[in-house]
Amino acid sequence: MASQLDYDQGGTRRQLIRQYMGPSIGWITLPGTTELTISTAGTTQLLIGVSLVKVNVAGLVTVVLPSAIHPAVPAGVLPGEFGDIPITIVDIGGNAQAFNITIQPLSGAENIMGLASVAITNNYGGYILNPSSTLKGWNSTQ
Repeated sequence: MASQLDYDQGGTRRQLIRQYMGPSIGWITLPGTTELTISTAGTTQLLIGVSLVKVNVAGLVTVVLPSAIHPAVPAGVLPGEFGDIPITIVDIGGNAQAFNITIQPLSGAENIMGLASVAITNNYGGYILNPSSTLKGWNSTQ
């Protein structure tokens, strides 16, 4: 698996976008599409900014999402933490029925659609998850 901090070693694709955060913050630069391919079984904790996770493993995989809760500091201090970028997690290898892909929030204080975790159990299945700081967790758009 390529490192998420793989700044130009060819394994993690990064694209930047500009997002307007209002008159007090202005424009900030956020990752637009950052792809991560998981090709080994085990647990992978996502960093903020990863927006597409492609799982291609014939083994059990657990994906730990970044926190959906905004930090206590104002947006002017850490504007990237307030970008609320959705994350798509998809089984591109067609192995999820035999080897479920478990998706967990970062902490027990957060949830995914009200649950402690969700799983991709269909081959080539996936989730698109949107962070919600007010609901303290992640919601599916499909």
